[in-house]
Amino acid sequence: MVSETLRIAARSWAPRSLILGAAALALAACGQDASDAGNASDDAAGGADIIDDGQTGALAEMSLGAEDAPVTVIEYASVTCPHCATFHENVFPEIKERYVDTGKVRFVFREFPTAPAELAVVGSMLARCAADRGGDEAYFLVLGSLFKTQEKWIYGDTREELMKIAAQAGLDQEAFDACVRRQELIDLINETVSEGRDRYDIRSTPSFVVDGILRHFSTVDDMAEAIDAALEKAES
Repeated sequence: MVSETLRIAARSWAPRSLILGAAALALAACGQDASDAGNASDDAAGGADIIDDGQTGALAEMSLGAEDAPVTVIEYASVTCPHCATFHENVFPEIKERYVDTGKVRFVFREFPTAPAELAVVGSMLARCAADRGGDEAYFLVLGSLFKTQEKWIYGDTREELMKIAAQAGLDQEAFDACVRRQELIDLINETVSEGRDRYDIRSTPSFVVDGILRHFSTVDDMAEAIDAALEKAES
């Protein structure tokens, strides 16, 4: 649990619009019951609703892999969720190598902040601003850094640690400060949360939508089995 002292520290430099935007989010839980891992949700709606506005950066869908891949996997996750960090450290690299890099899967990441909301939103905004400069690859590089150094920037000197990540993405202090004041990014994240809840009944992170079905995975084998089934269905 993040202390109130940390929350106050975040508020000392985060703009009021960010605090209000984060406060408006109905936060999901990080992680899910072990019994739910690998199972499809009976409440999931069919058909993935992909944003495709032809833009790059702030308003575009953040994805890796071929646009015409036969299967799309959507991850709803939070940069402050340790279960999400574990997935990206232990599961995603092999999934990316086997399915994304080979053109079988288009992998889409959608922000779904978990507590502490202010920090989750700031981290997501930083990744979005990196995408303005370097596209989707820059977004996922920042995302990887946020997950890898999660404990440092959440429990340490948050601003200093995030500035280190921002610098790696070519953002100086002025650009970083401008980034976390972009109201359209806050609005986008709020819209993503609402869409995830309303369409797929997202309640925890990380959650995945494979072939229109809500799933939860804890191992490479669980996720690979679901993707292989979706590929087989697509081929037939």
